Amino acid sequence: MSYFIVFAGKGGAGKSTLAALTVKYLLNRNSNPVLVVDADPNFCLPELLAVKVTETLASVRDNALKDKPEGMSLDEWLEIQINRIVEEAKGFDLIVMGRPEGSGCYCAINNVLKRILQEIAEQYRYIVVDNEAGMEHISRGIVNKIDLLFIVSTPAKSSIQAALRINELTKELGITPKKKVLIINMAFKEFENSEKQELLKHFNKIHYVFFDKDFMKFSETGRSVFSLSEEEAVWKNFKKILEDEIE
Repeated sequence: MSYFIVFAGKGGAGKSTLAALTVKYLLNRNSNPVLVVDADPNFCLPELLAVKVTETLASVRDNALKDKPEGMSLDEWLEIQINRIVEEAKGFDLIVMGRPEGSGCYCAINNVLKRILQEIAEQYRYIVVDNEAGMEHISRGIVNKIDLLFIVSTPAKSSIQAALRINELTKELGITPKKKVLIINMAFKEFENSEKQELLKHFNKIHYVFFDKDFMKFSETGRSVFSLSEEEAVWKNFKKILEDEIE
């Protein structure tokens, strides 16, 4: 049974970095095979995971009908194309979703993509999804199961409000993760008990990843998470959270 770990949050909260660190954690634990899905239109997971991506699912979708050979069904053609763009790395595979569709009708194509992606996911032990704040790919059913949802925020009030809106959106979409966890990233201290108790009305648990200026410098260099020292404070901090939450 595949285990889905999904990250969502406002841009700039650091969810892509935490998603990449989750991949590092799973590989260190020999929990492969892992499928990584970058579902954020502003995708940056490939760089964080040291993978070079040449094509996205968006380009496959946009060209599906135009490029499909005569005599081949849409299902067969899309399955070939999706398997072609899966980037294979050591211990994990990566699919980049790319930008949302344009103004055309993609209903039939999206239905096929949904089925094929779900079939592909069944081949992996863990699936790590870096999702955009609007939860578009979740709303379309491309990711139809969430075991662990990490909603990532900074301590800023605007970021907390965005996290609460994402939480409400999951309810509107009928998404029922087995666990829903709020991550306060770049934290300087834990919240006061009254604020914490208010947030715990919406989330199963709250964790803090504390601010580290050295790690901020690391993030700005564009290096992959695999070059990160095992003694790095942020890594040790977040690894403990993953140990607590991932089944």
